Amino acid sequence: MKSKKGELASLTGQIQKAKGAPKILQAGKYTVGKDLPAGRYLATPVGSGSNFVVWDYSGGLEVNTILGSNGNPSYTFEADDEYTIQTEATVKLSPIQ
Repeated sequence: MKSKKGELASLTGQIQKAKGAPKILQAGKYTVGKDLPAGRYLATPVGSGSNFVVWDYSGGLEVNTILGSNGNPSYTFEADDEYTIQTEATVKLSPIQ
């Protein structure tokens, strides 16, 4: 498993942490630019995870995934001002470059 993670990192490039503290979002809807700054984030579940959805400023679907034990262990996405984020369980958003 360790060698596969190393191989994946070399193929896709390392994710670098950006300045700024991670944001913990409880279940609910959030507006980028109001509730959290625009940027690129690594979303990871806190607990068992659940649905994680992001819409752009015009309502177009950008992200629709399941985070956690029944889905992805994490998900990287970009969000601009006025994007809407909806999570059905607690999620940690870590700013990355």
